[in-house]
Amino acid sequence: MKLLLTGLALIGAATAQNAIHLKSRTILAERTAQTLEIRGEGSHYLLQFKAYPGPEVRSELARRRVRILGYVPDFTLLVTSENPPTLRGLDVTWVGRLEGADKTSPGLEAATAGVYLVLFHADVSEQARREVLAANRFEILPSPHLLPGQLLVFGDPATLPKLAEADQVAYLFPASVDLFTGQSVMGCSGPLSEAGPIAEYVQIGTGWPRDNLGNVALQYSFRSITTKIDESTVKGEIERAFREWQRYGNFTLSEGAKADAVRTIAIQFARGVHGDAYPFDGLHGVLAHTFYPAPMNSEPVAGDMHLDADEDWHAGNDTDLFSVVLHETGHALGLGHSSVPGAVMYPYYRFSSGLTDDDIAGIRNLYSAAGMPPIAPPVAPPVTPVTPPAKPPLSDTTPPALRITSPATTIVSTTSSFFHVAGTSSDNVAVSVVKWSTSNGDTGVASGITAWSADIPILIGTTAVTIRAYDAAGNSGWRSITITRH
Repeated sequence: MKLLLTGLALIGAATAQNAIHLKSRTILAERTAQTLEIRGEGSHYLLQFKAYPGPEVRSELARRRVRILGYVPDFTLLVTSENPPTLRGLDVTWVGRLEGADKTSPGLEAATAGVYLVLFHADVSEQARREVLAANRFEILPSPHLLPGQLLVFGDPATLPKLAEADQVAYLFPASVDLFTGQSVMGCSGPLSEAGPIAEYVQIGTGWPRDNLGNVALQYSFRSITTKIDESTVKGEIERAFREWQRYGNFTLSEGAKADAVRTIAIQFARGVHGDAYPFDGLHGVLAHTFYPAPMNSEPVAGDMHLDADEDWHAGNDTDLFSVVLHETGHALGLGHSSVPGAVMYPYYRFSSGLTDDDIAGIRNLYSAAGMPPIAPPVAPPVTPVTPPAKPPLSDTTPPALRITSPATTIVSTTSSFFHVAGTSSDNVAVSVVKWSTSNGDTGVASGITAWSADIPILIGTTAVTIRAYDAAGNSGWRSITITRH
């Protein structure tokens, strides 16, 4: 069956105003008519509108039995329907499908041991998920801490493109060592918008708008706090998480008097249904959710952070408040999920003591480095229906090659508080530095470059260690190992 957009208020090539911003590409709504094949139950596709699809549009879609699964900038909804719906009168400007490349995480080819995290669309049944994986010869691995609709799998990297093309699949991540070694992790389902969850394949925006001088001054305010930790500790841990991001990004965060004021991150501990479209699920489920900043979300909800009051919150262990808020603050500032396992902004994280290099690079990309001159307010270029010419290649885009020669395997054990790791690195120009980081939050610089080594602190339990080689152009290559200390 096909969905035919004839008789609709379509925007032609001469009047197209909006682009659909994905990580993999930018889609310009330049065609005057579209056809879309509906592949039976649970077919997923994008609908772009002439203007922001507000509550009235979303209610009308629901009446026409079109289910909204997510929001995609600009003015686009990810939807599903069992049968071809009529879209007449909805000012639809473009309709189309996601491609396999749109749903493939950067760095997926570097996944450790061929283990991947597969996210399915929210409406896909467990049976359908298993059938898709079996058809593509992927084995499901046990992992007790995954969120609903997500599975850990093992398979041949060569078959990943075919898996990504499956209509039921929403996104593919490289699996973190924590996941495939069964470590206790905390999962995040991603940032939110009023119109729906922000999908993993969406290109993040520019963060909070700058004022006339290019400054970003934000506030935070507490609507309610948990009683499971004393009040001063709760506020202290949350403010410590804010300060960690401020160390690296050129913005300010200070306490304000009103939770509903503009440019204010309102912090609320809540149970179940609590006033938005995303009710909490109780103990041991979704820990928190956060709305992206303006302009993707309107005020006063922009940047607001909600934490599940039913969780057993702690400071310094278990469901650690600082670690959760550190991750959620990244979303409140405009960051999406990272594809780098071990980063604070990776979808599954553990106890954190600070940001990783990947997190720091992300926040500086939005706001520049702390202490640097303010970023000038961005001037939006006019959008045309013509695909822009490809940018000229950079002089050096080749990442360094990195090898770990000792230990000889990627999963090892020890009884020592330090573990010696050594290897080699090379580059088409030159490697400038080799750095290491651990899932416990420790970081450092290895001794040597072409031949490097490092003595890395290891806590009792399982620690994921990532080694990265950087060249002068900012390209990096990496390898990781898992060390269990008894």
